[in-house]
Amino acid sequence: MERDSDWIWEALALGEESLLKDADIDYFDWNGTHEKYGTPLIALVVGKATGQEVYDFATGTPEKLTERLNLMKLVLGKGASPHAKPPPQFSICKSWWKTEGDKEVENSRTPLVHFNDKSAYGVVASCLEALTNVEGDWKRELRFLRDAARILASYRPSGHTGGQLRVPVAEGVVETWERILNTSEGADVTIACKGGNGCGAQPAELKAHAPVLRGASRVLRAMLCSSFREGSTARVEVDFDTSAVKLLLNLMYTGEEVDDVDITPEALLAAVELAHQWDVSHAVTALELAVVKRIDEDRFARVMEVTARLQLSILMSACMAFAKNSPDVKRRFKSAQYPPVVQATLSKLFGDPAESSESRRKRRRLLMAI
Repeated sequence: MERDSDWIWEALALGEESLLKDADIDYFDWNGTHEKYGTPLIALVVGKATGQEVYDFATGTPEKLTERLNLMKLVLGKGASPHAKPPPQFSICKSWWKTEGDKEVENSRTPLVHFNDKSAYGVVASCLEALTNVEGDWKRELRFLRDAARILASYRPSGHTGGQLRVPVAEGVVETWERILNTSEGADVTIACKGGNGCGAQPAELKAHAPVLRGASRVLRAMLCSSFREGSTARVEVDFDTSAVKLLLNLMYTGEEVDDVDITPEALLAAVELAHQWDVSHAVTALELAVVKRIDEDRFARVMEVTARLQLSILMSACMAFAKNSPDVKRRFKSAQYPPVVQATLSKLFGDPAESSESRRKRRRLLMAI
């Protein structure tokens, strides 16, 4: 007899942890799709509407938002992939706004956000972008979405099972891989890094193991084929300092989180660029989350420039939220002090700096009249 799955979809959309955490739900297809709820992970973010009641991340209490995050961990642990997309019939779209009493807060209504053809990653990123571009106090909702992004980033593919939540690894295992990385024994690839500071500095060379590089990066797998120069010479040249390359190699070998306070923001950003260039997705995510903690007024321009150029979704949301709450960023933007790519990105948040406030008010009145 076919077992009922509809109640699980309902519980996910409602964010009811109590219904699921101790239930027999192993029979459920955690990478299945639903025309009303999308995927299990999307259901936890988008929620559902019942009559006049809406259940989602923007309407839930802090306790219910915690339940949704806990369920997200449970669902990932069951093997759900955050990369899965909903079926073509899924056509949900939403808009949110803030109210004071019975009145809507001016300029707090978000654009209509469409979720069709978006993975759970895409849904979270779209919601983050929508909320950072409007007025109103969205701190609680933005915190939920950033926490959701971090949880989704913990996903790791696992053989044929579809995926699993990142789990603690015994310290001895990490130490073993650190020793392998730090020894030249068996290392058969040379990575030539950019030299140190100063003109005429000689390139520094690091040693690595081809099987690890090929396994971690599709780009390196192709480069290290015999038909490419890198493969025939067993030498990979990069235009990055040694510190950035060492940081990325450590992530590729051990998968450890980036929490070393001694790592400079410049090295983190360079490592993000190289990880993006080599297509090491788990390293990109880990490095993005590390850079988020280092954003300040002095580093904002550099972080935003890299973020906009590489289209890094986690950092983009963090940068836009930081800019929205930073008078210094707004002042520099209005004075056109940022590079063109940063100015263009911030214009989506602040509008055209050349346009006067009176012009914006007139344009808003015109749009309202239309």
